[in-house]
Amino acid sequence: MRYNYDYGYDDGCTATMTSMTQALRAQQVLANAAIHSSVIKLDSSLAKKGCAYGLSFQCTQYNNVRTILSSAKINVRQYINADLKL
Repeated sequence: MRYNYDYGYDDGCTATMTSMTQALRAQQVLANAAIHSSVIKLDSSLAKKGCAYGLSFQCTQYNNVRTILSSAKINVRQYINADLKL
């Protein structure tokens, strides 16, 4: 799996969030669990209103990421991958 520093993982998953602060907090929580992720600015078409940021990570970590972020009480708007919404 290739990693692109501008857009995250080429075939990765993204957890969408409403703010950069929330995405940075989520990134730190995942780093504490040894899961690599990157904060990315999402296209405005993915945002219902205002700004949207995402946290890009390997799809193989999807279940772990969901569990960890939920336990940390980090609100994720939706999880998406390159092909479909999860």
